[in-house]
Amino acid sequence: MLYILIPLLLLLLLTMGASLYAFLRGSTRRDRTELFKASTVVPSGRYKYRDKMQLGVDWYESQPKTELHLTSRDGLALTAELIEAEHPIGLVVAVHGFRSWPAREFALIAKHLYEQGYTVLYPYMRAHRKSAGKYIAFGVKERYDIAAWARLLAKMHPDLPLFLYGQSMGGATVIMATGLDLPANTRGVIADSAFFSPKDVIGTALVNSYKVPVFPMLPAMDLWARIIAGYSVISPTCKEALDKTELPFLFIHGTDDELVPYKMGLQNYEACHSEKEMLTVEGAAHCASYYVDPTRYITYLDNFLKKYGKVPLQ
Repeated sequence: MLYILIPLLLLLLLTMGASLYAFLRGSTRRDRTELFKASTVVPSGRYKYRDKMQLGVDWYESQPKTELHLTSRDGLALTAELIEAEHPIGLVVAVHGFRSWPAREFALIAKHLYEQGYTVLYPYMRAHRKSAGKYIAFGVKERYDIAAWARLLAKMHPDLPLFLYGQSMGGATVIMATGLDLPANTRGVIADSAFFSPKDVIGTALVNSYKVPVFPMLPAMDLWARIIAGYSVISPTCKEALDKTELPFLFIHGTDDELVPYKMGLQNYEACHSEKEMLTVEGAAHCASYYVDPTRYITYLDNFLKKYGKVPLQ
């Protein structure tokens, strides 16, 4: 019996140790300062556009901004930056992705939104740069933060249409936030390169990037997430929110996305029961749809904002 129990015990200890390392490596706060790392597991599809991105970051950083603050439902001090249009026609809460930040994620879109007349709130997600927190929760906890930011922005401008707009993890977060209490002037959601659930995107990374089997690694990581950070990587999924909301959606995804495969964008689109559109950009990698086909991207984005952002509010 011992010759069976001992290997099983060793396997269990190895799994729990490896899963703890994987959880901490993937979820612990790690503030970045560079646009791109010199080497990554999956090279960024935006790397070749880094000079253009830097110009966008420089524009963002040069704009006059108001810094806003709120406390999350679990006590974290959160920070956002507000860039106000001179004569605003609408509001946008723009949510960055995993280990990114607003200026980087919306490097070129920020200037366009400003020029079109949108006052935009750029939250720093929990455990990112200006916001407190030690652990990233892949949208599970962040959805409550974004709903709170939306309510704060709506209180400032209750007569303007409000949109949620997220990239990557930010895209999944804004989808999940639609299952919560959003302000009455919320008019639509733009989700670019959004995953369908934390377990799906983490499982994809385990297999594709690290060559590790999903089972038993993911259930063990989920256990650590529950114990250490108070959330589950197994649930929820975007489907729960999409089943509840009646808001219109614009989904955007590139066919060559390796980090959040295109099929996840289709899952979100197919799970959505409200008015919806999908922009598919052939050959675009993760969050690179704008860079591959800026004309179509801007056309879809502007048309969506104009279609559902009519003033006065109905």
